[in-house]
Amino acid sequence: MGRVSDALNEAAELYLLLGRVTRALRKTGDAGSLSSGVASALATLTRSGPMRLGDLAAAERVTAPTMSRIVTALEKAEYLVRTADPDDGRAQLLSATDAGRQLVTGLTSSRIQLFATALERLDAAQRNSLATGLAAIEQALT
Repeated sequence: MGRVSDALNEAAELYLLLGRVTRALRKTGDAGSLSSGVASALATLTRSGPMRLGDLAAAERVTAPTMSRIVTALEKAEYLVRTADPDDGRAQLLSATDAGRQLVTGLTSSRIQLFATALERLDAAQRNSLATGLAAIEQALT
């Protein structure tokens, strides 16, 4: 029982630590009223170009209904537009608007700059361990 308890305590500590890191990064940049999930979807569209809703949902690792709500919010805020898919007239492509791209550029630069500054304080082995560990956690959660 001690090993299970130790594992749960370690998971709880790491989870809380991750929450504190996320909060610190959220304080930087003007996200307006966008949640991190909405901002992430907009950033994916900005970087990847026009996508179908299902493809965006897959890229963001959320369900189609969840992505539909996110897309509706972004469309309402005029950060994305829907256009007919030239390959399939029944489908729509989602694209970031100029306002959406500008928002992502502002968010990305300040948040990534803060994160980069923090990473510079780590040595190469620490940065490698962090990257490897976060990638492993992401994979384990999917």
